[in-house]
Amino acid sequence: MFATALVTPFWLLAQLSVAHSGELLAPLQTGIVIAPEEEAMGREFIAAARQQMNFVEDPLLVRYVETLGNRLAASLEGDTSRLRFFLIENRLINAFAGPGGRLAIFTGLITTTRTEAELASVMAHELGHVAQRHLPRMMERASRRQIPTTAGILAAILLGGQAGAAAMAATTGASMSDQLRYNREFEREADVLSLSILTDAGYPAGAMMDFLKRLDQENRLQSSEVPEYLRTHPLTQNRLALVESRLRKYGDVADNPSLDYHHAHARVRAMFEGPGGEGSIAGFLHEAESVDPLIARAARYGLVLALIQQGDHVGAIEAAAGLRADYPEYPLYDIALAEALLADGKAGGAIEVLESTGDGGDSFAPIAYYLADALMKSGRLDDARLRLRSALRQSPSDSALYKLLARVEGERDQWAQSFQAMAEYSFLRDELDQALSHLQTAMTHTADSAYLKASIDARIKEIERNQGKTK
Repeated sequence: MFATALVTPFWLLAQLSVAHSGELLAPLQTGIVIAPEEEAMGREFIAAARQQMNFVEDPLLVRYVETLGNRLAASLEGDTSRLRFFLIENRLINAFAGPGGRLAIFTGLITTTRTEAELASVMAHELGHVAQRHLPRMMERASRRQIPTTAGILAAILLGGQAGAAAMAATTGASMSDQLRYNREFEREADVLSLSILTDAGYPAGAMMDFLKRLDQENRLQSSEVPEYLRTHPLTQNRLALVESRLRKYGDVADNPSLDYHHAHARVRAMFEGPGGEGSIAGFLHEAESVDPLIARAARYGLVLALIQQGDHVGAIEAAAGLRADYPEYPLYDIALAEALLADGKAGGAIEVLESTGDGGDSFAPIAYYLADALMKSGRLDDARLRLRSALRQSPSDSALYKLLARVEGERDQWAQSFQAMAEYSFLRDELDQALSHLQTAMTHTADSAYLKASIDARIKEIERNQGKTK
């Protein structure tokens, strides 16, 4: 049974506007179009959202969500490279598409889904909202009605739950029936497009129906606890019937189990569910006996992480070593053993494990992250710096690498470079004010280096140009 009802943000954002009887909505679009002002608002939105929610920064989980999001977006036209995918630590079953192509899923969504295809169906739905430009269309209508739609207000609605939605509904003064009529049409459009996105990425379209039916059943079981505007939102029999009718046009696609999904699922549980929840050692031990080899493997991996979380580093090392010996081809097990060794203060052992992969992070950035962390903790600061710089050439948008580089440069007493790295970390987090602050601090540590001063000054001007679009 789900702990909470699904709260799709566009059901809440529909409070911003009203549909009139007979209004024709835009035809389905399959491309990503993000105007400069929308990109700027997206940055402000994420910066505001970070004040309200905990965005997950774990390198492995972030990479998984980004990889899945990019796989789904590959079939869309337009500038899909501007899409950004985030993971938020929260047990709500939720996902949202904010302004500027910013999409996020909650950890509760990962732990509630049963397959990667189900998770992908929700992300595809949010991509459908972006491709259809639902949020810009609603904001334009809200602007005509003189309803404020700042990034902060949007963040309050998307992340503030029922209170934020109720406040916005009171502001509009619009009838609930009109709001829902507009809202249902947007959900219909997103559903129709998401089925194409899902199947183009190689997932069975039926996964969407499976997930929606379970949510529908849970919502009905919890109907006494759900406000009226959520009980009557588009998760209705009409919506289910529409999706089911659309499934007929798609052929049968095998739902191939995803090793990465089940390991991400286990990692989320171990890191965020706690010893008394689904991430318990006992729970993973039980699942490790599963007759399904994939579930058993993921449970053994989750067990390693749960043991680390609860301080049993020796047990974690033993469990990780056994897993790695049984499946030497999977890099997550190398990292799991390195994590256990690092937790036990054995940085040298972690270096040996990660260097033995023969990759060093050249093709898998998380290996570079943990290897650099181990090198730093063993005092090999120059090696750590070189490893991170090399990894960033391959993965220039990896904020975790920049954050660790800032620590390494600080340990090397290279404060200008440390603050430069922190500026890039903040920039990738959509925190432009903080990025500028770090660069201004970096400027005070440049000594007589004309090159360093020029580099920092150029970056300040570049960020200020980006920031100017938001003011």
